[in-house]
Parts: sequence; structure tokens; C-alpha cells
Amino acid sequence: MRTYYINTLRYTIILYHLLVLPVFAEGNDRIDEKIYAILKKHPEVSLKFLEAKEKEFRSKHADVYPDPKIGFAYRSYPYRSGFDTERTKPDTPGMTGKEYTISQEIPFPGKLNLEKQILKSESELDYWSGVWLQNEFIKTYFELVLSRTAIEKELVDLFKIEKQLVTKGKLEQTQYIADKFSLSNALKTKNTLEKIKDRIIEKNITVKEIKQSLEFFENHGGFSEINEEEIIQYLSAKEKSFENDLSTQSLAKLPLIQYAEVNQSKAIQESKKDEILHLPDFEIFVSYMQRRRKPFLLDSGPLNVSIMDNPEFSGDLWSAGVTVRVPVWSLSKVDELNQSNSFRIERLQKEKEREKIRLKSEYQSTLETWKGNQLRLENFKNHLLPTLEKNIKTSLSSYSKGEGVLGESYEFITDSLEMQSQLHQIEFRRWVSVIKLLQLTNHLIPEGGEYEN
Repeated sequence: MRTYYINTLRYTIILYHLLVLPVFAEGNDRIDEKIYAILKKHPEVSLKFLEAKEKEFRSKHADVYPDPKIGFAYRSYPYRSGFDTERTKPDTPGMTGKEYTISQEIPFPGKLNLEKQILKSESELDYWSGVWLQNEFIKTYFELVLSRTAIEKELVDLFKIEKQLVTKGKLEQTQYIADKFSLSNALKTKNTLEKIKDRIIEKNITVKEIKQSLEFFENHGGFSEINEEEIIQYLSAKEKSFENDLSTQSLAKLPLIQYAEVNQSKAIQESKKDEILHLPDFEIFVSYMQRRRKPFLLDSGPLNVSIMDNPEFSGDLWSAGVTVRVPVWSLSKVDELNQSNSFRIERLQKEKEREKIRLKSEYQSTLETWKGNQLRLENFKNHLLPTLEKNIKTSLSSYSKGEGVLGESYEFITDSLEMQSQLHQIEFRRWVSVIKLLQLTNHLIPEGGEYEN
């Protein structure tokens, strides 16, 4: 599954580099290298892949056959009391000796292979979690950088508005003293100025918060900062590949769907393993007992002490056999376990279908947001801001002819700057929707998210 996915991504990358405009090639190569460096060196991203590799190698060991067991025993029996190995006493006949045993467990066929497959599935789950985490990690980083830059640009406009309002306020106070302007207009300007100052304080706090959040991404060795221009250039090149719909085939390749597929497969494997657990395991053994030689006995009777013949045959002993684990108690509850596994598989199937529906819906919703932000951005640049600029010129022209009041021209100027300050947030939301679309389709990072540490 993973090999097919990797090969598909490689072919996609080749076509992408053949078709992309040369003007973006050099810049994209630089940002690709920076993204690789972040993904390779930051511990947040590498942890899941390390866990996946850990379970992958453990799965290769999971199907190892049980080692044989070798035993040794010293046997002396029958006996009356205590432990006595004196060979001359009648209480220790020829059954005394050393016993050597070797045994081998035999798991039920298929049990070890299923354990290997389950661990391998867990490794794949961690892998797809890591791929999704890569996209989420870069998404968060890009959004923080773009948000910081948008707010800093907005602050520049807010400072301009503040400056214009201060000038406008002084003008209105002068005109009020000269009885050419009402007091209410001066008071409204002062209120607006205080609101702008509060917005400046708020934006400065937000910038500081974002810079602290960026420390998590940037505070590690070998980090190369990715600036706003590089991110926008990178996103612009990928923005052209958006489709209006996600096909079933493309949905199946997304990390979250792959995760759901593997999770369902793992549940099926675990249910098969539970069935085998109720089947008997075996153990075979071979035993060899080296008996102690006793060619004679001493008669310890009360009347005579003499050597007497030992008619007992004292040959060595051996035995072989098999033990079987009989599932007497576990079989009484097997139906409940089978029903539990059946419901679990059905639940995971529904979760996979739900994830497909959710991703498709989220993609379409984000796509509409992207289109809407584009439309609003074009309206700002092509209609709203030019109209406000034109009105400023008209107002100033009217004032120069003695037909208007200069304070009104300042109102047009502050309105224009206010709209200009909002433009940065619209651009930010537009790029955020682009980032979200690329994340959902697993194309936010180079090579479609296949890069692993």
C-alpha cells in the first residue's frame, strides 16, 4: 500500500517540476530545503516516525518461534520422610538418579503471524499519523508567520490612521474655537482616536503572543526561518492545482483515510487472533533419567550385617509426551467476544465512511471560503480602495475650491486607511484557506507528505 502511494507521489512530483513555471523553481527549491530541515530536526515531527520504526522492527521479531526449554532434576523416590540420598539404605532404591528434559511449545498455526501483522499495522498507523502531523505542523507554522506579518502590516496602517486622527482633531479644535465647526465632531474624532489606540495595543499583544508561539518551531539547532514572501510564493505555485471536487480515488490516498483503512484492517486481524486464542496450544517433551547404579545392598537387620545381592534391574529411563491447553473456560464466553469484535469492525467501517464524508465536506467548505476571500480581495483592490482614493481626491479638490471642509477630507482619508488595514486580514484568510486545502489533500509539504525522518 505504502509503496504504491510513494510511487504515485514520485510521478506527481516529476510532472509538477516539469510543468511549474521557471520563475518559481529556484525559490521553491530553497523553501523545500527549509521545510525538509524543519521536518527532519524538530522533535515534534520525528517522534511519530520513530515510534513507527520501533513497532516495525518489533513486528519482525513478533513471529519468532518459542525457544525450547531444557530442564534438569535430581529424583530420589520413594521416601518415608525428609530428603535422603544415602544409597545404602533400603529407602532409596534404584529410582534415584538425574533426569534431563527438553520441551518445545507449539503455538496454534497462524497465531504468531497474526501477532506480526497486528504490530505491523500499528507501525503503519503511527506512520500515517506522522504524515498528517507533518501537514498539521507546517500548516500551523505557516499560519503563524502569515498572521504575524498581516498584523504588523495592519499596525503600520493603524499608526497612519492615528496620525491622521491627531491632525484632524487639532484642526477641528481650531475650527471649533473659530466657531466654524461643532464640538460634537471634535469629540467623535477623539473617541475614534482612543479606539484606534486600543486596537494598536491589542495588535501589539497579539504579535508578541505569535512570536512566542513561533519559538516552539524555531528554537532548535539548524533552523532556517521561512519568511512571508517565500511562503506566499510556495503557496501560489501549489494554488493552481486545486480541483473543484475530491474523487473517491484521491480521497483514498489521504492520510486520515489511510489511517482509518489500516485501523479497520488491524481490528480484523485482532478478531482472528482472538479466535485462535480459544484454540489449543501444544507442548511436546522428551525426558531421559540416568538412574544410579546399585549392584548390592547392605542388610542392616538386627541379627546380621552382610552384603546381599540386588536383584532389581537398574537401567536408565526415558519418556516422551505432549501437553495440550484445553480452552474449557474461555470457550464459554467466546460468543460475547466474537460479537464485540463484530461490532468493533462495523464501528471502524462507519468511522472510515464518516471520515470520507467529513473530509469531502470540509474540503468543499474550505474551497468556497477560498473563492469567497479571492472575490472579496479582488473587490477591495479593484473597486473599494480605488473608490475611496477617488473620493479623497474629490474631497480635497472641493476643499481647494472653497466648497468643502478639510475635516471631511480627513474622514475620507481615515476611512481609506481603515479599509486598507482590513485588506491584510482578508489576504491572510485567503492564504489560510489555501493552506487548509493543501493540508486536506496532503500536498502542503513537498512530495505530498511522504518525507519521513
